[in-house]
Amino acid sequence: MFFFVLSQVHASNKVWAEPIPVFVSIVPQKYFVERIGGDQVNVEVMVKPGESPATFNPNPKKMSLLSQAKLYFSIGVPFERIWLGRIQSMQPSLQFVPLHDSTHERLETDHGHGHHSHASHDPHIWTSPARVKIMAQKIKDALARTEPQKEKYFNDNLQAFLRDLDKLDSEIRAIIAGSTHRRFMVFHPAWSYFASDYGLEQVSIQEEGKEPGPRALQAIIEKGKKLGIKVLFVQKQFSLSIANKIARMMGATVREMDPLAEDYIENMRRTAKAISGALQ
Repeated sequence: MFFFVLSQVHASNKVWAEPIPVFVSIVPQKYFVERIGGDQVNVEVMVKPGESPATFNPNPKKMSLLSQAKLYFSIGVPFERIWLGRIQSMQPSLQFVPLHDSTHERLETDHGHGHHSHASHDPHIWTSPARVKIMAQKIKDALARTEPQKEKYFNDNLQAFLRDLDKLDSEIRAIIAGSTHRRFMVFHPAWSYFASDYGLEQVSIQEEGKEPGPRALQAIIEKGKKLGIKVLFVQKQFSLSIANKIARMMGATVREMDPLAEDYIENMRRTAKAISGALQ
């Protein structure tokens, strides 16, 4: 009897010792899933730091690792439109959990062309802490469905993460409140949801992933000068040469902001401070 009980305890511990194999599309999602799953998840990322979700193609090693995964959390970045269907056909047992809502992927943003705002697709929904809270709940639900006996553990981690996101939101609002200006300029429009949440105006050089022609570019440079733009924000996933040229013509400097950084909370604090210091 003693040995039976001991073997049952050992079996129970073994269940807890085996983390859920999970795949995500981008690095910030790894942070989200690990905050909720803790040591009960093993997270692999499709798009590694420095790679672009717009041009990414998975290699054979990635596809091999995918065959071992139980869950895939998608988020609406461009490569998913091509690859998720293929992955699903190759891995029919893999459970896909979308963290994005296609009805909320279009946002009114000012791209600096003409005098009116117009809708533009921006997949960077995670730049909004409020939307990350919704994603976090979806992550917890999916993990709990996969391992029901660990639900309390996942929920406790979720609540701690939600408290940190609320604190982050308050900190960002306090940082932004220190400036009377509302506009900031970016090369690639990755901060539409951040701008929308905090009452800011993102002025973008690229539109729909394309660089402007000579006439539109001249209009952006003139607008930048008129607004007194002193900083042009860029992502490391994009070429800096054109951004540097445009910044020089406006009398501005180039500064890097990375929406794909892993340490989400700290990165968003840095972003808020950088944007606040550059608001015009």
